Amino acid sequence: MRTPCFDPEQMLRHFYRHKVLTMSEFLQLCGCSRMTAWRALHRHGYLTSYNFNAMYYTLVDIPKFDEHGLWSFRNIRFSRYGSLTNTAVALVTQSKAGYQARELSELMGVWVAPLLSRLYEQRRVDRVKVGPVFVYVAQDPRVREKQIRNRRSELERVQERLTLPEPERIIAVLVELIRRPDVQPESLRRRLARRGVRITPQELKAIFAHYKLDTRKKGRLSS
Repeated sequence: MRTPCFDPEQMLRHFYRHKVLTMSEFLQLCGCSRMTAWRALHRHGYLTSYNFNAMYYTLVDIPKFDEHGLWSFRNIRFSRYGSLTNTAVALVTQSKAGYQARELSELMGVWVAPLLSRLYEQRRVDRVKVGPVFVYVAQDPRVREKQIRNRRSELERVQERLTLPEPERIIAVLVELIRRPDVQPESLRRRLARRGVRITPQELKAIFAHYKLDTRKKGRLSS
């Protein structure tokens, strides 16, 4: 009895039709042996999912990856970097400001905190505390320092937004500065207070920082 001859192109059309398949589904659709299926996949190129224990397959030219190199199909997730581990390392290393475990988990769609801890122990990524939180950053010292600077800048902007008063009081400060460009901070606060507008030193600092006003011309802003 002759051994059946399977055309790899015909076999792989099942992937273009279904996008994602398990190996069992692929074998059932093709009616071929596991070895024949592996040959076709290896010859063409394939990816395994980084969730669901890598049980799902797709062809390398099917995913439309986003700017992070990620693609999902019905909650099945794939990465241009391959495995979950390689993807986590790549995303942390290439990030602008590193990632908290929660941030990277949200991006990847899987909980990666235990994985990041292992990668830190293996020295494949680094971990630093910026403000109140731990951030995973690159091992390369130059990349790491840039990521830390960017993270601190992001934190400062968040703190500024939290400290900024409501728009009405911001407008009152800016109007007073337009009227009296050389007014000192304490004098500015007293003038506003006489009009019933209360501004704390911290809020005034936040306004100056947010609008990039030159504090040297306004005197020292005491806390």
